[in-house]
Amino acid sequence: MRSPVALTTSIVFAVSISAFASEGWLVDFEKAKAQAATEKKAILMDFTGSDWCTWCIRLRKEVFETEAFKKAAPNGFVLLELDYPQDQSKVSKPIQEQNEKLQQAYAVTGYPTILLTDATGRPFARTGYEKGGPEAYLKHLGDLRGNLEKRDAAFQKAAGASGLEKARALKDGLDVVPEEMVAVHYKSTLDEIRALDAADSLGLESKFGFVQAMREHRQNLKSKLEQGGEAVRAEADKFVAEHPKLTVKQKQQALLDVLNFLMPPKDNRTALKLAEDVKALDPESEEGKMAESIRAQVEKMSAK
Repeated sequence: MRSPVALTTSIVFAVSISAFASEGWLVDFEKAKAQAATEKKAILMDFTGSDWCTWCIRLRKEVFETEAFKKAAPNGFVLLELDYPQDQSKVSKPIQEQNEKLQQAYAVTGYPTILLTDATGRPFARTGYEKGGPEAYLKHLGDLRGNLEKRDAAFQKAAGASGLEKARALKDGLDVVPEEMVAVHYKSTLDEIRALDAADSLGLESKFGFVQAMREHRQNLKSKLEQGGEAVRAEADKFVAEHPKLTVKQKQQALLDVLNFLMPPKDNRTALKLAEDVKALDPESEEGKMAESIRAQVEKMSAK
């Protein structure tokens, strides 16, 4: 029998972990995976800055806190809240440590980031704030969840095939997943395709070469962090200069990665200049709009 002291301690610890979680949301990644496996659901991971990120707050109020979302979303998803607040008393130390690891593992560079994964935590879609309220957002999530069904159907087809036919089916499964996710979270599948298609007739290397280069880029950015924001930004500019064939979108992604190390703002001047430069490349792209959102957030925080 457990002692009253031990029992009380365990209860207090449990409360300290879950007390600040939003209604209907888990905060423990392992518990979310276990529940998703049991209930045969996907996981919706909300990377948020609950007390400082304007668009995170809007997404929560306009969608996540509505009755329509609370009723419908749990039918297909286990909800997992990963919070990075300025007031760190809102999140227990174990969960803070978990969230930092997940931010790095999933290469989250802005907030809000909504990541959809299977029950093992392997991602298949990424999104963020969307206008239109809960009904539109639920439809959006449903469309993204279709990626998982397409991926699994292709992988199931591959299981019954061999040689180049198997490689092609595996690649079809990867084609519905964002490229940046594939290089990190589907390495075993990539290796299997390479073994089956040694001549690269399916063009695997040309498609994922940039993504793999970006992985090294992030490590180089991290190594410059102690030298300050300007050093991190200079490393990003160096990466862009060394890869002249980058598309505009890829250049924006490479520059936005800097914010993974500067947000919440540690160097407002560098963050503002970065956001302006990313937006200037293409203000209408997803990355350009994200940069404008970040610029507005940094300016608002700087004014306080």
